[in-house]
Amino acid sequence: MWETLWKNIHQESVGIVIGAVFALSTAWTARWWRRRREMREIHHGQQFQQLEFAYAFVTTGQDGRMHLVVRSIGCLPLKIFVAKDSIRSHLLGLTRDSADDELNSVIAMEGKLGSFVLRELHGHLRSLLEEKGNRREWWIMAPILETYRPLQYVAPTVLLVRKQDLDLFASFETCRELLVHHGSDAAKILTLMEVHRKFKIQQQRLATARANGQSTQYLEEMWLLDLCLATEMLEPTDDDVATGTLKPFREPPWDRFTPTLKLLGLNRPGYTSPVESEAHCHA
Repeated sequence: MWETLWKNIHQESVGIVIGAVFALSTAWTARWWRRRREMREIHHGQQFQQLEFAYAFVTTGQDGRMHLVVRSIGCLPLKIFVAKDSIRSHLLGLTRDSADDELNSVIAMEGKLGSFVLRELHGHLRSLLEEKGNRREWWIMAPILETYRPLQYVAPTVLLVRKQDLDLFASFETCRELLVHHGSDAAKILTLMEVHRKFKIQQQRLATARANGQSTQYLEEMWLLDLCLATEMLEPTDDDVATGTLKPFREPPWDRFTPTLKLLGLNRPGYTSPVESEAHCHA
Protein backbone atom coordinates (compact mmCIF):
# COMPACT_ATOMS: atom_id res chain seq x y z
CA MET A 1 0.00 0.00 0.00
CA TRP A 2 2.76 2.41 0.96
CA GLU A 3 4.58 1.63 -2.24
CA THR A 4 1.47 2.41 -4.34
CA LEU A 5 0.85 5.63 -2.39
CA TRP A 6 4.44 6.74 -2.86
CA LYS A 7 4.27 5.97 -6.57
CA ASN A 8 1.09 8.08 -6.99
CA ILE A 9 2.58 10.97 -5.03
CA HIS A 10 5.75 10.78 -7.09
CA GLN A 11 3.82 10.84 -10.37
CA GLU A 12 1.65 13.76 -9.25
CA SER A 13 4.71 15.66 -8.03
CA VAL A 14 6.42 15.23 -11.39
CA GLY A 15 3.29 16.59 -13.12
CA ILE A 16 3.13 19.55 -10.75
CA VAL A 17 6.82 20.35 -11.29
CA ILE A 18 6.47 20.11 -15.08
CA GLY A 19 3.39 22.37 -14.97
CA ALA A 20 5.17 24.90 -12.76
CA VAL A 21 8.24 24.96 -15.01
CA PHE A 22 6.04 25.42 -18.09
CA ALA A 23 4.08 28.27 -16.43
CA LEU A 24 7.28 30.02 -15.30
CA SER A 25 8.85 29.61 -18.75
CA THR A 26 5.74 31.00 -20.44
CA ALA A 27 5.60 33.99 -18.07
CA TRP A 28 9.33 34.68 -18.52
CA THR A 29 9.01 34.47 -22.32
CA ALA A 30 6.01 36.85 -22.30
CA ARG A 31 7.90 39.36 -20.11
CA TRP A 32 11.00 39.06 -22.30
CA TRP A 33 8.98 39.61 -25.49
CA ARG A 34 7.11 42.58 -24.00
CA ARG A 35 10.36 44.19 -22.82
CA ARG A 36 11.99 43.54 -26.20
CA ARG A 37 9.09 45.19 -28.00
CA GLU A 38 9.10 48.17 -25.63
CA MET A 39 12.86 48.64 -26.05
CA ARG A 40 12.44 48.52 -29.83
CA GLU A 41 9.72 51.18 -29.60
CA ILE A 42 11.96 53.34 -27.39
CA HIS A 43 14.77 52.98 -29.93
CA HIS A 44 12.44 54.25 -32.65
CA GLY A 45 11.08 57.06 -30.44
CA GLN A 46 7.63 55.46 -30.21
CA GLN A 47 5.77 56.23 -26.98
CA PHE A 48 2.72 54.01 -27.27
CA GLN A 49 1.96 53.74 -23.55
CA GLN A 50 1.12 57.44 -23.25
CA LEU A 51 -1.75 59.33 -24.83
CA GLU A 52 -1.23 63.02 -25.61
CA PHE A 53 -3.83 65.75 -26.17
CA ALA A 54 -3.24 68.90 -28.26
CA TYR A 55 -5.01 71.46 -30.42
CA ALA A 56 -3.98 73.30 -33.57
CA PHE A 57 -5.18 76.48 -35.25
CA VAL A 58 -4.06 78.96 -37.89
CA THR A 59 -3.74 82.68 -37.19
CA THR A 60 -2.17 85.75 -38.79
CA GLY A 61 1.03 87.10 -37.27
CA GLN A 62 2.35 90.64 -37.00
CA ASP A 63 4.19 90.13 -40.28
CA GLY A 64 0.89 89.46 -42.06
CA ARG A 65 1.74 85.82 -42.73
CA MET A 66 -0.28 82.85 -41.55
CA HIS A 67 1.09 80.82 -38.64
CA LEU A 68 0.26 77.27 -37.58
CA VAL A 69 0.07 77.14 -33.79
CA VAL A 70 0.10 73.80 -31.96
CA ARG A 71 -0.57 73.75 -28.22
CA SER A 72 -0.40 70.88 -25.77
CA ILE A 73 -3.37 70.18 -23.50
CA GLY A 74 -1.84 67.38 -21.44
CA CYS A 75 -1.13 63.66 -21.43
CA LEU A 76 -2.28 60.52 -19.66
CA PRO A 77 -0.69 57.08 -19.19
CA LEU A 78 -2.68 54.59 -21.20
CA LYS A 79 -3.11 52.22 -18.24
CA ILE A 80 -4.89 54.95 -16.28
CA PHE A 81 -6.77 56.36 -19.25
CA VAL A 82 -8.32 53.06 -20.36
CA ALA A 83 -9.45 50.79 -17.53
CA LYS A 84 -10.77 47.99 -19.75
CA ASP A 85 -8.00 45.65 -20.93
CA SER A 86 -9.80 44.79 -24.17
CA ILE A 87 -10.22 48.46 -25.15
CA ARG A 88 -6.62 49.26 -24.21
CA SER A 89 -5.37 46.31 -26.27
CA HIS A 90 -7.54 47.41 -29.19
CA LEU A 91 -6.20 50.98 -29.06
CA LEU A 92 -2.60 49.75 -28.76
CA GLY A 93 -3.19 47.46 -31.72
CA LEU A 94 -4.57 50.32 -33.82
CA THR A 95 -1.63 52.50 -32.78
CA ARG A 96 0.98 49.90 -33.68
CA ASP A 97 -0.74 49.24 -37.01
CA SER A 98 -0.63 52.97 -37.75
CA ALA A 99 3.07 53.09 -36.85
CA ASP A 100 3.81 50.72 -39.73
CA ASP A 101 2.05 52.96 -42.26
CA GLU A 102 3.83 56.24 -42.98
CA LEU A 103 1.11 57.35 -45.37
CA ASN A 104 -1.72 57.34 -42.80
CA SER A 105 -1.51 59.40 -39.61
CA VAL A 106 -5.21 59.36 -38.67
CA ILE A 107 -5.94 56.30 -36.52
CA ALA A 108 -8.99 54.42 -37.82
CA MET A 109 -11.94 54.29 -35.39
CA GLU A 110 -14.28 52.00 -37.25
CA GLY A 111 -17.48 50.36 -36.07
CA LYS A 112 -18.91 49.97 -32.59
CA LEU A 113 -15.57 49.42 -30.88
CA GLY A 114 -14.09 52.50 -32.54
CA SER A 115 -17.06 54.59 -31.38
CA PHE A 116 -16.57 53.31 -27.84
CA VAL A 117 -12.90 54.35 -27.93
CA LEU A 118 -13.87 57.80 -29.26
CA ARG A 119 -16.28 58.21 -26.35
CA GLU A 120 -13.47 57.33 -23.92
CA LEU A 121 -11.12 59.79 -25.63
CA HIS A 122 -13.73 62.54 -25.47
CA GLY A 123 -14.36 61.98 -21.76
CA HIS A 124 -10.70 62.23 -20.83
CA LEU A 125 -10.18 65.19 -23.14
CA ARG A 126 -12.91 67.05 -21.26
CA SER A 127 -11.22 66.25 -17.94
CA LEU A 128 -7.98 67.91 -19.11
CA LEU A 129 -9.38 70.77 -21.17
CA GLU A 130 -9.62 74.33 -19.88
CA GLU A 131 -11.98 76.43 -21.98
CA LYS A 132 -10.55 79.93 -21.60
CA GLY A 133 -11.19 81.38 -25.03
CA ASN A 134 -13.19 84.44 -26.01
CA ARG A 135 -15.76 82.68 -28.21
CA ARG A 136 -17.12 79.25 -28.93
CA GLU A 137 -16.06 77.54 -32.15
CA TRP A 138 -16.35 74.16 -33.83
CA TRP A 139 -13.36 71.85 -33.43
CA ILE A 140 -12.72 68.45 -34.99
CA MET A 141 -11.42 65.73 -32.66
CA ALA A 142 -9.14 63.33 -34.53
CA PRO A 143 -6.96 60.54 -33.04
CA ILE A 144 -3.60 60.58 -34.83
CA LEU A 145 -0.17 59.01 -34.83
CA GLU A 146 2.43 60.83 -36.93
CA THR A 147 4.98 58.34 -38.22
CA TYR A 148 6.81 60.41 -40.82
CA ARG A 149 10.40 59.20 -40.89
CA PRO A 150 12.16 62.49 -39.95
CA LEU A 151 10.35 62.60 -36.59
CA GLN A 152 12.38 61.43 -33.60
CA TYR A 153 9.43 61.01 -31.22
CA VAL A 154 5.92 59.80 -31.93
CA ALA A 155 2.98 59.19 -29.59
CA PRO A 156 -0.74 58.63 -30.12
CA THR A 157 -2.43 62.03 -29.86
CA VAL A 158 -5.97 63.31 -29.65
CA LEU A 159 -5.72 66.37 -31.88
CA LEU A 160 -8.32 69.14 -31.99
CA VAL A 161 -8.41 71.10 -35.25
CA ARG A 162 -10.40 74.30 -35.65
CA LYS A 163 -13.00 73.60 -38.32
CA GLN A 164 -12.80 77.04 -39.92
CA ASP A 165 -9.10 76.44 -40.67
CA LEU A 166 -9.56 73.04 -42.25
CA ASP A 167 -10.05 74.18 -45.86
CA LEU A 168 -6.55 75.68 -45.84
CA PHE A 169 -5.30 72.09 -45.90
CA ALA A 170 -7.25 71.04 -48.98
CA SER A 171 -4.16 71.71 -51.09
CA PHE A 172 -0.45 71.53 -50.40
CA GLU A 173 -0.09 74.75 -52.35
CA THR A 174 -2.28 76.63 -49.85
CA CYS A 175 -0.61 75.36 -46.68
CA ARG A 176 3.02 74.58 -47.54
CA GLU A 177 4.11 78.16 -46.69
CA LEU A 178 2.47 78.33 -43.26
CA LEU A 179 5.02 79.41 -40.67
CA VAL A 180 5.69 76.92 -37.85
CA HIS A 181 7.32 77.33 -34.45
CA HIS A 182 9.15 74.00 -34.52
CA GLY A 183 10.53 72.18 -37.53
CA SER A 184 8.68 69.03 -36.52
CA ASP A 185 5.38 70.94 -36.89
CA ALA A 186 5.78 70.52 -40.64
CA ALA A 187 4.49 67.00 -39.99
CA LYS A 188 1.31 68.55 -38.56
CA ILE A 189 0.68 70.24 -41.91
CA LEU A 190 0.79 66.85 -43.64
CA THR A 191 -1.42 65.33 -40.94
CA LEU A 192 -3.95 68.16 -41.20
CA MET A 193 -4.16 67.58 -44.95
CA GLU A 194 -5.12 63.98 -44.18
CA VAL A 195 -7.62 65.11 -41.52
CA HIS A 196 -9.21 67.44 -44.08
CA ARG A 197 -9.48 64.68 -46.68
CA LYS A 198 -10.92 62.05 -44.32
CA PHE A 199 -13.28 64.47 -42.59
CA LYS A 200 -14.75 65.48 -45.97
CA ILE A 201 -15.22 61.80 -46.82
CA GLN A 202 -16.93 61.26 -43.46
CA GLN A 203 -19.28 64.18 -44.11
CA GLN A 204 -20.20 62.73 -47.49
CA ARG A 205 -20.85 59.31 -45.95
CA LEU A 206 -23.14 60.84 -43.34
CA ALA A 207 -25.01 62.90 -45.94
CA THR A 208 -25.49 59.83 -48.16
CA ALA A 209 -26.76 57.71 -45.26
CA ARG A 210 -29.24 60.39 -44.16
CA ALA A 211 -30.47 60.95 -47.71
CA ASN A 212 -31.14 57.20 -48.03
CA GLY A 213 -32.86 57.01 -44.64
CA GLN A 214 -30.07 54.84 -43.21
CA SER A 215 -28.62 54.90 -39.72
CA THR A 216 -25.50 57.01 -39.18
CA GLN A 217 -24.54 55.17 -35.99
CA TYR A 218 -20.85 54.22 -35.87
CA LEU A 219 -20.05 56.11 -39.09
CA GLU A 220 -18.14 58.92 -37.37
CA GLU A 221 -14.41 58.36 -36.84
CA MET A 222 -13.83 62.04 -36.00
CA TRP A 223 -16.13 64.06 -33.74
CA LEU A 224 -17.20 67.69 -34.08
CA LEU A 225 -17.07 69.53 -30.72
CA ASP A 226 -18.33 72.93 -29.61
CA LEU A 227 -15.45 74.42 -27.56
CA CYS A 228 -14.14 77.74 -26.27
CA LEU A 229 -10.35 77.52 -26.60
CA ALA A 230 -7.73 80.25 -26.34
CA THR A 231 -6.42 81.09 -29.82
CA GLU A 232 -4.29 84.15 -29.12
CA MET A 233 -0.71 83.89 -30.36
CA LEU A 234 2.23 85.32 -28.39
CA GLU A 235 5.09 85.89 -30.80
CA PRO A 236 8.73 85.85 -29.62
CA THR A 237 10.30 89.30 -29.36
CA ASP A 238 13.49 90.22 -31.20
CA ASP A 239 15.38 90.05 -27.89
CA ASP A 240 14.01 86.57 -27.20
CA VAL A 241 15.23 85.40 -30.61
CA ALA A 242 18.58 87.19 -30.39
CA THR A 243 19.40 85.69 -26.99
CA GLY A 244 18.22 82.24 -28.00
CA THR A 245 15.51 82.24 -25.34
CA LEU A 246 12.79 81.40 -27.88
CA LYS A 247 12.72 80.21 -31.45
CA PRO A 248 11.11 82.40 -34.09
CA PHE A 249 8.34 81.13 -36.33
CA ARG A 250 9.89 79.94 -39.58
CA GLU A 251 9.32 78.23 -42.89
CA PRO A 252 8.67 74.48 -42.63
CA PRO A 253 11.89 72.52 -43.30
CA TRP A 254 10.43 70.59 -46.23
CA ASP A 255 13.88 69.39 -47.30
CA ARG A 256 13.86 67.09 -44.25
CA PHE A 257 10.61 65.55 -45.49
CA THR A 258 11.60 65.01 -49.13
CA PRO A 259 11.20 61.17 -49.09
CA THR A 260 7.80 61.51 -47.37
CA LEU A 261 6.64 64.17 -49.83
CA LYS A 262 7.56 61.86 -52.70
CA LEU A 263 5.63 58.99 -51.12
CA LEU A 264 2.59 61.25 -50.69
CA GLY A 265 2.91 62.61 -54.22
CA LEU A 266 3.32 66.16 -52.91
CA ASN A 267 6.55 66.91 -54.75
CA ARG A 268 4.70 67.65 -57.98
CA PRO A 269 3.27 71.15 -58.59
CA GLY A 270 -0.45 71.77 -58.48
CA TYR A 271 -1.23 68.90 -56.10
CA THR A 272 -4.66 68.99 -54.47
CA SER A 273 -6.17 66.57 -52.00
CA PRO A 274 -8.07 63.78 -53.82
CA VAL A 275 -11.28 64.07 -51.79
CA GLU A 276 -13.66 63.37 -54.61
CA SER A 277 -11.89 60.25 -55.91
CA GLU A 278 -11.47 58.68 -52.48
CA ALA A 279 -15.02 59.58 -51.48
CA HIS A 280 -16.21 57.76 -54.59
CA CYS A 281 -14.21 54.69 -53.57
CA HIS A 282 -15.80 54.71 -50.09
CA ALA A 283 -19.35 55.37 -51.26
